[in-house]
Amino acid sequence: MKRSVKEISQVARFETDYEAARSPIIQTITNNVCGCGYVGSSWTTRSEAEEILKHLELDRSDNLLDVGAGAGWPGLYLTNQSGCKLTLLDLPVAGLRIARERADTDGISNRVQTIVGDGTNLPFPSHHFSAVSHSDVLCCLPRKLDVLNECRRVIKGNGCMVFTVISIVPGLSHVDFKKALMFSPGFVESDSDYHSMLLSAGWSIIRCRDITKEFKESCERMIKAESEQEPGLRRLIGNKEFEEGSAIWKGKLSAIKKRLLRRELFVVKPS
Repeated sequence: MKRSVKEISQVARFETDYEAARSPIIQTITNNVCGCGYVGSSWTTRSEAEEILKHLELDRSDNLLDVGAGAGWPGLYLTNQSGCKLTLLDLPVAGLRIARERADTDGISNRVQTIVGDGTNLPFPSHHFSAVSHSDVLCCLPRKLDVLNECRRVIKGNGCMVFTVISIVPGLSHVDFKKALMFSPGFVESDSDYHSMLLSAGWSIIRCRDITKEFKESCERMIKAESEQEPGLRRLIGNKEFEEGSAIWKGKLSAIKKRLLRRELFVVKPS
């Protein structure tokens, strides 16, 4: 499917971000925020990864699909802990290359494959995967229902999907909505809420947990970590980029505190 200019631009930005994330300075910031020890691109913390692992109940006989996998966090951690087979799918090649290198380093490359692909048109047969995960991915994609439909197609009848997602709180005034939009991922807007989309795509919602409090705490850690790394970060990305980035994080934190943005964790199974 042909992608829009905005989508193409987003993929290019992620390519650059993944390469920059390998810097020791960015790695220090990521580890302070998420406690993951991986090159990260989502807000998923170590404790959230443990929660995802608990819900998926993976073992060596399972095969997990991580959609929008970035540089491999938390997918690589999930397979490292469970022993399951893992497929990492995303469009930015830089992230998948980093994930492959990490799989080699961890000695798990024999059960990890990386695929360049689009979540709206998954290159896999139906009923292929035991489990599916994605971390803060749907809020970065315009065709959310298409992704949910494709995930439903490729999962086995007894499978489980767990994902986190950022959204704008419904019912805001026009002014508050615009502020929330300003500090949200690129494609956060949706014509329908996630509960409705999941039901439409053939999923049963087992659990939905509001993790906005954890989101706020992660944002606070990000601001603190970047402040602590300010001299090196300025040298790495430039003064203008640092100032703009700091303003964005503070605006995002303000939007979260005012309950303009929320983050949720969904556990769903095929209907």
